[in-house]
Formats: sequence, structure tokens, C-alpha cells
Amino acid sequence: MNGEVSLADIFRQSFAFLRRHAVRILVLGFVCASLMILAVQRMERLYKSSAQLLIERPATNPIEAENPTFPTTGTSYVDSQILLIEADDTLIKVVRDAGLTSEPFFQSQPPGLLTKGIRALKSVLLARDEKEKALPEGAPDRPTLNAKNKLSEALTVSREGDTNVITIDVRANSPSLSRRVAEAVAATYVELRLDQRREDARQISKWIDARAEELRHEVSRAEKAVTDFRVKHGLIGEAGGATLSNQQMTELNAELVAANANLAMKQAALDRARTLQQQDGDILNLPEVQNSEILTELRLQLLEIELRERDLSATSGSNNSRLQQVREQKAAIERQVDAQLERMISVLANEVETAENRVQLLTNALSLAGGQSTIEIRNNVDLQQLERVAEAYRIRYERYLNNAGLAEEITSFTTSGTQVVTSATVPLEPVYPPVKVFVILSFLLGNIAGILLGLAREALDTTFKTSAQVESVLGLKVLVQLPKLTKTQRIPDIIEQEPLAPYTERIAALRYSLRNNRSADSLAPVICLASTTPQEGKSSIAAAMATSGNVAGQRILLIDGDLRRAGLSAQFGLEDEVGLADILQGSEWKSGASGSDGVLDVLPAGILTDMPINALESPRLGEFLDQARRDYDMIIIDGPPAANAADSAILSQNSDKVVFVVRWGQTEFAAAERALTRLSRRKIVGVVMNFSELDDDPWLGETYRLYDRPHATAKKTRAGKVTSIADWGRRA
Repeated sequence: MNGEVSLADIFRQSFAFLRRHAVRILVLGFVCASLMILAVQRMERLYKSSAQLLIERPATNPIEAENPTFPTTGTSYVDSQILLIEADDTLIKVVRDAGLTSEPFFQSQPPGLLTKGIRALKSVLLARDEKEKALPEGAPDRPTLNAKNKLSEALTVSREGDTNVITIDVRANSPSLSRRVAEAVAATYVELRLDQRREDARQISKWIDARAEELRHEVSRAEKAVTDFRVKHGLIGEAGGATLSNQQMTELNAELVAANANLAMKQAALDRARTLQQQDGDILNLPEVQNSEILTELRLQLLEIELRERDLSATSGSNNSRLQQVREQKAAIERQVDAQLERMISVLANEVETAENRVQLLTNALSLAGGQSTIEIRNNVDLQQLERVAEAYRIRYERYLNNAGLAEEITSFTTSGTQVVTSATVPLEPVYPPVKVFVILSFLLGNIAGILLGLAREALDTTFKTSAQVESVLGLKVLVQLPKLTKTQRIPDIIEQEPLAPYTERIAALRYSLRNNRSADSLAPVICLASTTPQEGKSSIAAAMATSGNVAGQRILLIDGDLRRAGLSAQFGLEDEVGLADILQGSEWKSGASGSDGVLDVLPAGILTDMPINALESPRLGEFLDQARRDYDMIIIDGPPAANAADSAILSQNSDKVVFVVRWGQTEFAAAERALTRLSRRKIVGVVMNFSELDDDPWLGETYRLYDRPHATAKKTRAGKVTSIADWGRRA
């Protein structure tokens, strides 16, 4: 994905950044932590003592006290109590009760030099003297205000979650002082709640008494209105308001119902008796007849006579005088019974007539009473309304009387609604300063400062330090990063003596990558090393590559192409020897490497008698390189810096491959870009980062460090000889 940076790249670059600046980051972290430790030793120790109170909302009136379903303590009430504890009046009372004005901790300290300087500057800029303002009338004195302000800073009141428990924390420079102040704050709060509760109870009691007196007068007026109305309209009865007409109608209705029932019963008895009399039935079976004592007596006498008649008839003849006498007695009794029955029927008829008359009278009386009741009903409605008003006043009056008694009890016995959950204790360890937290934070701040400093340095730094920078700025790949050698390591000695050293390994890898596309019968490649400016290590790399090829058994020709400085010639001690310049000016050249393995020939810059550009433009350069391609396995040219535009351009055009060398932390972006414009771009195969202090690939670096241990390093010494120019050049 072109133009996109993956998360892995971000982590990789971040890790590389931390590796590059690890020392700076850690040093700043430890410096800040050390300074914080020193500062902590000079800080004042603070101790914290805590007290916990359980707060319940006390009933503010008797109605709440009697109602168990009244809402319990809410969040707003607990928060308001916290504000009450933190109020200035509460704090001033704590200061006075606990005598905090005599405690140095609760008094303002003398201003320091910085404070004095700021005050002096303000007085100069504002053209006025910075004097303490006079306190308003009635305000506490200055020591009390100072102690109150200090207590406000030292006091923390918080709520424990969603519970009704509040925690009072007090910090002071003494364990005993912090405990004493915490207890004083809790005690002052409880006392304030008690005082407020008593005052509320007194106000409630006073208000209830006044209201009860008003209701008493209202009840009296309402009851008098009911009585006057009853008297005026002649209304009597129970509290329900029953009138005289209503009572009469009720009684008449009851009597009328009873009269109708009696009439019906007597009429039925009369009709039954007459029916039995007309049909010759046994009238003696009527209930009225059976209930008559006279008829009962006559019937008993008749029964006895019939028994005597039966006995006499059975024992004597029909002409017996006693029998005739008995029969006459029987007939007389039967006549008495018939006469009595007639009288009873007559009595029933009279009773029916009387009952009918009574029903008629009751009906007439009920009609008269109904006409009078219409007016009384309307009056009764008005009376009921007056009685309801009087009853309502009476109920309210009784309720206020009960509440007045309860208010008197609350006044004499009050509770603050506060319970001590945890008493304040003497702290054992200081809570301030938190040494570990401060040290860790200062260490982290130092690390952050180191990171910011590193970012600033890299943002302002325009030199190459990573392969990503090279690829981004120059558009070329990095062939290899060569590490910076130690003070005891020398080139080319390290190549022969430490074949497993990281530097040797990377030089060998570079040499192999420049030869890996060469066929067995092809000519040797000409490799030109170029750089932006001198002192970038180009000559050392050329010498190291040549020595590496020689150790590998190859035939290597190393040419000093910098005819102006001749740095490679000086490295091999060949400054005054004839070399490339002499060949370009017409001297004969003959290779001595044919048929030999492991040959390293060094061709110095030579003695120049003309301008370098004129010598390099000679056709002899091409002829010389063609001959060298046939006799050697690799030709390495240590070219001049690209600042010498013509020299480097000519050598790059006559070479097969160009390797551009940049120095880690020294070669600038713009200079390298300008230098590349002076070289044959199509022949540049890549970039070598020299003197790298850190490798972009940490894992490869670990591998090299593993092989760089003393017990894993092999050493080898080679001997060579140096020939004269007659043998073509110098051979090492």
C-alpha cells in the first residue's frame, strides 16, 4: 500500500527512536527523580485523621414525626449537610472552640522572597502600596480568618458512595493535631444540628399554638351557627339532622304497615268463618275458635256429655230418663256453642271495620305529614352543610391540639439525627508527601522530557540516522549499515584479524551483493565509491572491501581516484608513489595479477602535473579499466567527493556500479541530494551508511553481538609484499 504507514512500521520506528535516545531519556528520568527525592525531604509532612458520621434527616414538624412513610434522607440533603460543614460560620466556630489561632500550622507564614518580589513588582506596576485591607465591622479578627482559611484547605468532607455516611478528613503537620481538629469539626457539626433542631421545635410549637387558638374560635362559631339554624327552623334529632316531620312520617309509615297487616289478617279470618258457616263446614277448626276459652270449655263439656250419652245408650233403652236428660243437656250446650260462634263472627266483623277505619286515619295523617316535610328537607340540607363545616373545624382543631403536645415533647427532647460511625484516630504515617508517587511521576516526567527533547533534536536534525530517512529522502535503498569501530580497531587490520566481527561481516555482505550478478566468464565489475563531502569514511570502506576480497581469495584492484586529496594513498603510505595520474598521463601499465589468487593491488593517485579533470578525460582511463577488468575479479575506485562535480561524474560514467556513502549523523539531506545530481543516477546501486551508532534492525544487531564475543572471534594474519610501478603497482 503506497503512501500508507502500517502499524508495524509505527511500532518499529518508535522502538528505534527509543533505542537511539534511551540514554538521554533514562538520564533525564533519573535526574528528575533524584531532584524530587531531595525536594521531598524538605517538604512538610502532613498527617490525616478521619471521622465518619451517619446522617439521618430529622422530622421538621410533628406530621413528619407521626408519618413513617415520609421520604428518607436523599442525596440533596446529604450534600447540603456537607456544605454546612464546609461553611465559613462552621469553620470559624471550630477555630474558636478548638483554639486553632494558637496553632502555628493554622496561621499564615511569613511571605517568601518570591512572594515579596511579586508584591513589590505589583506595587511598582500598579503605582500603589500593597497593604492589607481593613476588616469590615463585625468580621472576625485576622488570626481567626487565617486559621479559618487554613482549616478550609486542610478539611475535606465527602460522601461514601450512595450511603448517608459522610467522611471528615483533616490534614495537619501533627498526628495529634489532625485528630483533635477532626473531632472538633464533628462535634461542632453535631452541636449545630442540635441547636437548629431545638429552634425549629420552638418555632413549630409556637405556630401550632397560635393556629390551634384560631381553630378553636372557628369551631365555636360553626357550632353556634348549627344551633341557631336548628332553633330557627325547628329542626331536632341526631347529628344526622332528622326533623320532626321526618320522625312523624317514619312512625306513621310503621303504624300504617302494621294496620294494613292486621286488617288483612282479620279480614281473612272473617271471610273464612263466613265461608265455613255458609257451607256447613266445621267452623270449630278456625284458629280464632280454638283460641277461645269459652268455646274450649263448651267443647269439653259437650265431649263429656257425648261420652255419657254413648254409655247410657249402650246400657239402657231410648226411653231412659237419664238419657233424655243428657240429650237435653247436649242440645243446650250445642246452642251455646252456636251462639258463641255467632258472637265471634260478629266480633271479627267489628274488628275488620275498626281496622279499616284505622288504616284510613293513618293514610290521611301520613299525607298531611308529607306536605310539611318538603320544606323541612330543604332546611335539613342547609343544616347538614353547616354541620359538615363545624365537623371539619373540630377535626382540625383536635389534630392541632395533638400536634401541640407532640411539639412540646420535641422541644424538651431533641436529637441531632447524627451517629458517629468511626471516631477520629491518631494517624501513624504521613499521607503527604507521597514519596513513591512523586518519584515515579518525576521519573516519568523526566522520561517525557527526554522523549520531547529527542523529538525536537530529530525534528531539527537534517542528517541521516536511519535507513528509512535515506530511502525517503534519496529514493535509494540502503545496502548496508556499517557500525562505528572502537578505538582499538583499525582498517584494514580488522578484516584480517577479526573475520567474525560485525564490521567484517557487513563488508563481506556488501562486497558479495556487488558481485552476485556476475557470470563466470564475464569481466570484473568496476565499483566506484562516492560521497557528499570528505571525512565520510569512503576511503576506509574501499580499503575494507578490497581487503575482504583479498582474504576471500579474489584478485582485487584498489584505485585511489581522488587525484586532489589522495586519502587512500596516504592510508597505505603511498603518497609519493607513481599511480593513476601517471598512467593517465602516458606511463605504461602492466598487470601482475594474471593467474594468481588472493591478490590485492593498490594503485595510488600518483603524481599529478596537470589539472585532475584533464587527466580523467584522457581516453587512457577507459583503456586502463578495460585491461583491469580482464586481469582482476573486482576493481574498486575510491572516488572524490561529489563536491568536485567533474571528477566524480567522469569516474561514475566509467564505472559499472556506483555506491554512495553517507555518514551517520553528519551527512545532511540537502547536500546528499545535490551530490546525487552530479553522479550517473542509473549506475547508483544503493547507499552505505557509515559510522552507524545504532542498527535499524535490533535483532540482527543482537546476532552480531553474539558472534562478536571474544571466544567466538577467529584471528588471522596475512603477509604480503609491495611491488614497484614496474610490476604495475603496489601489492599488499
